[in-house]
Amino acid sequence: MLSAAGDQAPAGPPGGGPAGGARVRPEPSPDEPRPVAWARGLGAIQEAERLGSWRVGSEHLLLATLLDPVVRRLLFEAGVDVGLQRRIGRPLRTGIGAPPGILPRTAEMALSDGAVRLLATLEERTRTDAALAGWVRPDHTTDPQGRSIVRRHLLVTLLDDAEPGAARTLLDEHGVDTHAGWLAERLVGRA
Repeated sequence: MLSAAGDQAPAGPPGGGPAGGARVRPEPSPDEPRPVAWARGLGAIQEAERLGSWRVGSEHLLLATLLDPVVRRLLFEAGVDVGLQRRIGRPLRTGIGAPPGILPRTAEMALSDGAVRLLATLEERTRTDAALAGWVRPDHTTDPQGRSIVRRHLLVTLLDDAEPGAARTLLDEHGVDTHAGWLAERLVGRA
């Protein structure tokens, strides 16, 4: 699985789980840190679990953006190979009879420092949009329309990010930078 300097975290649960910017709880709770609630609402935690990762990094945030059909269509129109998913890693094939410990337990997961930083930037960027103010509800369910719009803002945040990290590496490898202005304009109406 791809990981870069900005998203370093242990591959497995050493002792009691990985270090990271914020701990993930199995079930949402009212006192859950905002970055964790946003990562859960965007689908990044679920993407990390699906891939068997013990931490949620910027690459999982990138995968969460690809859950939005508008993002996928615009990347396709820009000529970007959406094979980004294959580059990050294949989902673990588990089922009945799978050995324990293949998939991380949610309580053992953490957000990388890079993911926490990106989610804080994303929250700041969307703060002025009243329609997105409550996209993560107090019970930690999410508004589907708001989630879709926030995923688009997340891709723009990832495109603008200059820090090293797995998502930045993938975007550079796939030549997304050459289309960054075009994508930002169509994703969030910004040139």
